[in-house]
Amino acid sequence: MDTGWESLAPKDGFIVVSNEKIFDSDLDIVLHLYQPLMGVAAFGLYSLLRTQIEMKPQLATRQMHMKLFDLLGIGLQTFFEARCKLEALGLLRTFEQQDELGKLAVYVIQAPQKPAAFFNDDLLRAVLLETVGENHFTELQKLYFPAKLANFKARETTKRFLDVFSLQPQALHNAAAVVQDQPEENNPKITFMDKNSNFDMTFLQKMLTKSFVDAKQVLAQKERLLVAHTVYGLDELEVMRLLEEAANVQTNEVDFKLFMSLLHKKYSKQEQLRLNIASTQSQQEDSPRKYKQNNNLSQDDVALLNACQAYAPAEFLQVLKSEKGTFVTTAERNTLEWVAAKQLFANAVINILIHYMIVDRGMSVLNRAFFEAVIADWAQKKIKDPEEAMEQVRSFNSQKRQKTAAFTGYSKKRRAGIVQKEELPDWAQDGYKPKKGSTVSEEERRKIKEQLSRFRKNKN
Repeated sequence: MDTGWESLAPKDGFIVVSNEKIFDSDLDIVLHLYQPLMGVAAFGLYSLLRTQIEMKPQLATRQMHMKLFDLLGIGLQTFFEARCKLEALGLLRTFEQQDELGKLAVYVIQAPQKPAAFFNDDLLRAVLLETVGENHFTELQKLYFPAKLANFKARETTKRFLDVFSLQPQALHNAAAVVQDQPEENNPKITFMDKNSNFDMTFLQKMLTKSFVDAKQVLAQKERLLVAHTVYGLDELEVMRLLEEAANVQTNEVDFKLFMSLLHKKYSKQEQLRLNIASTQSQQEDSPRKYKQNNNLSQDDVALLNACQAYAPAEFLQVLKSEKGTFVTTAERNTLEWVAAKQLFANAVINILIHYMIVDRGMSVLNRAFFEAVIADWAQKKIKDPEEAMEQVRSFNSQKRQKTAAFTGYSKKRRAGIVQKEELPDWAQDGYKPKKGSTVSEEERRKIKEQLSRFRKNKN
């Protein structure tokens, strides 16, 4: 999580505005669909900010953040983390400025996406499924999408607007004159930032101008194009071919559900061919492509680092899973798409983590909770390249071996102590020889002889 909370002070001012009214039904959507993703603190902050909306906002009517902290019963860092989650989910936009009254934050609260748009969003849908599980995910779908009436053959008799209402042309002119300016973007979708991506969007736009595909509609789905590039390693030409394959030739619009389906299908079919080509190329190379062996890197380290650089995460995972005779699951693809959308690390760093989980720890699948925990830890430690990621893995493995060795040593010592305490008698030990001579005194010998004599007389 970002450490920007350190620059925020309780006395800093804030103003809450909105481009549209947030209805109770919107809050219901946030509760059921967004709250599982962001937690109760962020949901509480959204609900509180909704009540703080200024109908006639002015910079001079600012309030202090201390008020929000007190009403929510949380600290500054928890508030900042909750605010970041709202921003990431498209529920809040934050603007900051410094003026003569001090630092000011302008919070523009956003209405949530409608359920249909939410479930059509690949990122939101994937994260919700991973968070709540398949059963509850299905229940939420049923909550917002009731089953349709089947097997009815009635004729529709619905009236049109002008069948019921009469309207004069002058009324349209008057209405246009008094309408208020509407914001250009009331409900922006989650933005997939491409600042660290080498995907050439300009080149794709040029290709779209020469294609029958609706360029405006495609560019509105920019985040899906970058997922295809970042996770699955598709270049601009491959993405363009896939867009045309998923487009409706009658409307020129791309069916992005079909686009993602074709993407997964294309990836699965061509994966073995790509692996064979990559394997042949690696055998023909006499030296590592980028990394070279040195005092810090062994030959195995160099091979792993170069492999992590060469493959996209989905390809790299498939290589490891193929060696184990298994396959990449849908949940694992969703996990990789999730981390790609975060844009926290380069692909090679993600591949180091994949190798650690599948090979070092021997996991059969990428566990989402464990994956996110490591990602959060590496983000906090500001890991930037695969070498640093490898050092983190080595450090963890070293600590694990030390703990195992300490436990093993303790167990051996404990067992040895038990054996030492259980001393065997002389006659049971190896090399035992009976002692010569008798230790019985003459007086004792005489008494025994008398007792034996009396015993014989009584018996007779």
